[in-house]
Amino acid sequence: MSRQAWLAALAGLTLLRLVLAALIPLSPDETYYWLWSRHLATGYYDDAPLIALWIRAGTFIAGNGALGIRLLSPLSAAIGTLLLWRAGEDLFPNRRAGLTAALLLNATLVLNAGAIITTPDTPLLLFWTASLWAMARWLATGDDRWFLAAGLAAGLGFEAKYTAALLFVAIGLFMLATREGRAGLRRPLPWLGLLLGLLAMLPVVLWNAAHGWASFAKQGGRSAHLDLAGTPGHLLGLIGG
Repeated sequence: MSRQAWLAALAGLTLLRLVLAALIPLSPDETYYWLWSRHLATGYYDDAPLIALWIRAGTFIAGNGALGIRLLSPLSAAIGTLLLWRAGEDLFPNRRAGLTAALLLNATLVLNAGAIITTPDTPLLLFWTASLWAMARWLATGDDRWFLAAGLAAGLGFEAKYTAALLFVAIGLFMLATREGRAGLRRPLPWLGLLLGLLAMLPVVLWNAAHGWASFAKQGGRSAHLDLAGTPGHLLGLIGG
């Protein structure tokens, strides 16, 4: 598939997702998050706060119906797809890795559901892929300024969903495990990128500090019910989905 054909297909798929977003009835969770968007705050008990701003932006553009509440979901999926595509091209030039990764992403059930309905995973996908793309640009160009973009995107991802903390861990492990990464750690901009990411996380951290760490405790409490024995099967299900 040529680049032009793939872009046309992605545009058509995004248009279809927008139509479905307007037609499919809202879920209870989406209406709950819509209530958040009417009362913007730097934190909420149930989850990270960025989903509220995401919905507020969509309803400002397209009104308080289903399309407005979901507007940024198909757009975020499209932009995230493009960012993953570019990351693959940077990491593995001339091997169509970016196109393959983008196609596989859009073949998953999880992505196709999240590209229509609105959940905290919607902005998480965008900022996670943005951070990966920035890291790929750093590897391709050697320009340390990309760490600033990677850190900011990872921090905003944390404002979308707390699991984005794993992205900081993954980048840190990569930096420690590779020769390029260890060399980068001796320069200032990677550390400034980390600082920028931590500053982006600060609003929800301060909200939690002022409210007895309620949101962190609620989400972290799920780990007490983690079924480690079922983890391999769950992982295979995610891959198959």
